[in-house]
Amino acid sequence: MSIAEGVTITEGEIIVLPEIHHIVDEAYERFQELCADLNLDAITKDNTWRTFVNVKQKFTLEGDPAHWLCCAIYVACRQACIPSVGSPSTFHGNYVNLTRLLRTSRLSLVDFFDKSRKWADMTDLNQEFRSKIERLERNFAVTTVIFKKFEPIFSGIFKDFSRMELDEYRANRKKLSPRSAADLFEFCWGLFLCVKSSLRISDDLVNSYHLLLASTDLVFFNVAHANRKSLLTPKFQEMADMAGIVDFRLIGSDPACIINVLCDLYDGISVEAKTIKEYWLKPKIRNMIDQGLLRGDPDTLTGLIDEDAFESNSKRLEKEYEEYVLTEGDFDERMYLSVERQADFGMDTQDDFLKTFDKQALFKTCPPLNELRHIMPATPLTGKKYLGDKDDPLGSPVSSATQTVSRLQALLSGRKAEASQNLRDIVANFPKNPIPTMEERLKNLSELFCVRFACTKGEKQPGMHTEFAYYRSQLAQTLFYRLLESILAAENKQRSDKSELSDVMMDESFQISLFACALEIVLFSYSSPKRFPWILDVFDLPGYSFFKVIEIVVRAEENLSRDVVKHLSQVEEKVLEELAWTEDSPLWVALSQRNEPIPSCEEVFLPSQMEKSADAQNPENQPKRYAVIKTPQGEKCVPVAVGGSNQSTLIIQDKNSSQILGVVLPSKHGDKPKRGSSTALFFRKFYHLAFVRLQDLCKNLTVEDEVLRKIWTCLQQSIVNFVVDLMKGRHLDQIIMCCVYVISKVVGNEKSFTEIMRCYRLQPQSASKVYRNVFLGNGEKGDLIKFYNTIFIVCIQKHALKFNTRSEEGEVPLSPVPHLKATPMSPCRKVATKHSVFLRPLKGANKSPSPSKQLRYSFARSPSTNLRAINTMVQLAEKPKAAKRILGEDGTETDMESVVPNKFVKRLQEFIDDRQTMQ
Repeated sequence: MSIAEGVTITEGEIIVLPEIHHIVDEAYERFQELCADLNLDAITKDNTWRTFVNVKQKFTLEGDPAHWLCCAIYVACRQACIPSVGSPSTFHGNYVNLTRLLRTSRLSLVDFFDKSRKWADMTDLNQEFRSKIERLERNFAVTTVIFKKFEPIFSGIFKDFSRMELDEYRANRKKLSPRSAADLFEFCWGLFLCVKSSLRISDDLVNSYHLLLASTDLVFFNVAHANRKSLLTPKFQEMADMAGIVDFRLIGSDPACIINVLCDLYDGISVEAKTIKEYWLKPKIRNMIDQGLLRGDPDTLTGLIDEDAFESNSKRLEKEYEEYVLTEGDFDERMYLSVERQADFGMDTQDDFLKTFDKQALFKTCPPLNELRHIMPATPLTGKKYLGDKDDPLGSPVSSATQTVSRLQALLSGRKAEASQNLRDIVANFPKNPIPTMEERLKNLSELFCVRFACTKGEKQPGMHTEFAYYRSQLAQTLFYRLLESILAAENKQRSDKSELSDVMMDESFQISLFACALEIVLFSYSSPKRFPWILDVFDLPGYSFFKVIEIVVRAEENLSRDVVKHLSQVEEKVLEELAWTEDSPLWVALSQRNEPIPSCEEVFLPSQMEKSADAQNPENQPKRYAVIKTPQGEKCVPVAVGGSNQSTLIIQDKNSSQILGVVLPSKHGDKPKRGSSTALFFRKFYHLAFVRLQDLCKNLTVEDEVLRKIWTCLQQSIVNFVVDLMKGRHLDQIIMCCVYVISKVVGNEKSFTEIMRCYRLQPQSASKVYRNVFLGNGEKGDLIKFYNTIFIVCIQKHALKFNTRSEEGEVPLSPVPHLKATPMSPCRKVATKHSVFLRPLKGANKSPSPSKQLRYSFARSPSTNLRAINTMVQLAEKPKAAKRILGEDGTETDMESVVPNKFVKRLQEFIDDRQTMQ
């Protein structure tokens, strides 16, 4: 039977059809209208229409043709090179106004992101353009969150005004006036946008938010200097008086600085906001004043809202921001100020949009925001059973980000970017002192990081200045020494021989990996757009080497925030699924030089971590293994038990006479890796991740448990027998989807690739590139089905056909599956640690059995005395410690309290083992 499929991937609105020989006249008419409205040049027009026609011949573009033309025009405009006076002599883009283009095309910003990604797939656009769209999406999310914070901040300081009447007021006024709170609102937002765009930090949440606070502080300072007390709310007037701002005409910057107040009220971090104010906001405004672009005092930065300067300053800020929007092709963030223009977002009103945006469900229901998980990171599948959603997702991105930064700063409080005396005392007894080597290496790595952070190859980000990078690298060095001290403090107590630890500390791979991990924590904490695996590219660090230090860090530092631990789990998944399998990964060297065959899941998991299937429990269904033994009569081939000894030889004795019957010789392929070895630990987590994702995919596809076990067995066989052919340069999810397709077809319960990919896109780690850009060999890439037809099925077809019930070889023994902790799907939830206190819905509560003695309280039904009795019982218990959950070596999450300290050495020893193997 044939189990190949000769179709092409389809997704959403894009349907692949045979060649089309006609062009719809309506599309050309709409195209001409768009070009006339946008005043496009002839070259851009020609490139746009040629591309659109080519795509139209290959794909059916459902919906309004103008929407697809909008994408084609935007790409053509961004690819155009326009001569420029000065340096550089040319730049990309031809001053297209994206907001105007969208409005003319009647395409919302949300839909534009969605269609742009599909257009990029159909036209095979380069990564630079795809990154541009991702930055636009992130900018959209960041600005939306910040504007939502800006409204209460402004209304808390300045007198309120009706937002619904703002458009009408704007249309009727003749002159901008600093006497109006509405004008002041627009001025403050315009000031923020102008500075933010010049710094190129639009997609940086933490820096952008603190810039907003600094901009608000500067506006307040000008109001105070102008003695415009009437613009303030009575409540803030009282707060200003309490803060010592009595004379509003004081010129000095400190008396009228309200950054501390703003940070206390609105989840800011004072040191961050003041740094942005002093080193970025003030120099920018001062430079504009010196150039004559703004009117004001360059020394005190006052006079910006004076009666004779306010209107010109407002218009100048707008003009400078408009130039940025046109040259960079970004959307116009002034649209947040207008209720009418908020329709361009794709929602009816901004309130509706913001309400929807802040719900985590939007990440799957609204495609354009799929890539924004770095702002509100999604919980990976391996953690969904243990980490719940935030209690208050509304408005949480800013507060979560600032809390993470505050937690990091508290962790490093009082420390410097150097080894502490305690750390030096610990290594004083080491045969070799690693501190001097570390200091020199960290200096070089920090310099490299600063250069790459300031300007990444292929990106135009002049705003990511070296000073930003230097500050981040100093924090990372401080964290590096803190982590190192925590690691050594735990290990130092466990062993008297310091030579082993000394060797690990001197290891170059360990030092680079630990510093890279510290930098990743800092970048994540500050919501930096430099997202993993960017840090690995900076240091040319293999993902497989970086993977080994993750658990060391999480186990050693118990004060890492919940979000940081969750992020490190996502990073670990990224390595397990893809980065460890790159063509140049050290994993291949480790497998070849150690002469270790690929282990099965059962061989690397502990027996207690595996469920027993019916096949596994039946000895007749156990696969037999044979070994050659030496006997007095010569060599014999005898069966041996599955999962036998890890020793290199196995002595066989007669149980009655204790006579030695023979010795089992080593296999030609070498021994399986021991359960505690570096390779085995990697595969243990890899198999756990694979099964969790497979189980979730099969659940959404409504695949029966028996078929799931067959798919799991097939997946294991694919890894064990064809790991190089199938995994090198590829992604775990690609192999999972292919196994689901082939087994479901063999067993007669066929699932199409379209169905499989639809369910795959529901998983938090899903990405279209996984099934659209699959490595086919020799530098070539194609879609998932081409990989299936040309590579996967060639390797696995013989094995897959055995799962057919009519197979001549009989039923294939099924592999046992990993034992996963029970999912808390029961409506009865335990809410106390020391006592059996449960919460459950009232409906059907009496149907389930319960203990004879119990305290029960039903809301709106039971008397308050019942609730007091429960509270009294709970209060008698000791307050439980907050146990941080980490991803254990078995791939499951465990409490930090249960971690045995000497497990550190298992991870640290990997660096020595691998180094010795490579030599």
